[in-house]
Amino acid sequence: MAATADRSPEASVSPPPSGSSGRWSLPRVVPRIVGWAVATPVLFAILPGIPGPGPIEVDAFLGFGLGLLPVLLLAWTIARGHMSARVAGALTGAGLAGAVGLSALGWLVLAVPFKVVFAAGMGRLLGRQVGEPLWLALVAAVALIADIWSVFAGPTRAVVERAPGFLDYLLVHFPVLGHAGSGMGLGMSDVIFLALFAAGSARAGLRSVAGFAAMACSLLVTVAVALVWKSALPALPFLSIAFLLANADLLVNAARRWREG
Repeated sequence: MAATADRSPEASVSPPPSGSSGRWSLPRVVPRIVGWAVATPVLFAILPGIPGPGPIEVDAFLGFGLGLLPVLLLAWTIARGHMSARVAGALTGAGLAGAVGLSALGWLVLAVPFKVVFAAGMGRLLGRQVGEPLWLALVAAVALIADIWSVFAGPTRAVVERAPGFLDYLLVHFPVLGHAGSGMGLGMSDVIFLALFAAGSARAGLRSVAGFAAMACSLLVTVAVALVWKSALPALPFLSIAFLLANADLLVNAARRWREG
């Protein structure tokens, strides 16, 4: 049926749809993001005051593991929460501004949630552009190789050797249980790929929850190996392998369908 235009003054303004106030409403996911963002620095501030069982390596691992929980929940909420691209972009921009500003002031604990919001927001925006499982597998493979090169021979090593102060802007510094000062660090790039794989998995029909859980465990494995080895290790290779293993059968099936045309 064709619509006809009513020229009467009463019809010049249409009322809002039923159940709508006509005003912009805040996405329901935003209060959860704010809640985890507040909880993260609070926990980071509390953990150094809780006595650890020792030795220092165990306390560093426990501080990382406990501090990682709100970081993961914040990253997951941003990566998988229902919000428009405009809201996600605004959160990402606010995270970048807060991360840079607070890090410049030396308020590294307060900068943590802003770093996570920025990194997870970037990962969400990138991951939602990927709709094919094999593209995600390719991203994981490339990231694995690139991060190993960066840490041992590329830009990351150059920053560590020539401008270590710049790491305050690039790392999330975790507390040590029962000790003052910073413990293990997690790169913002790792959070970006964590959120990218979580958001991309949902679009590509992969296991987003199981994959995220596997990647979270891979971060703990990375830290444990680094503490035993007493050397910094890139987390992204472990994270990428965990993502690929969690979705191995689905990726094999996707590759088979691609070969069959």
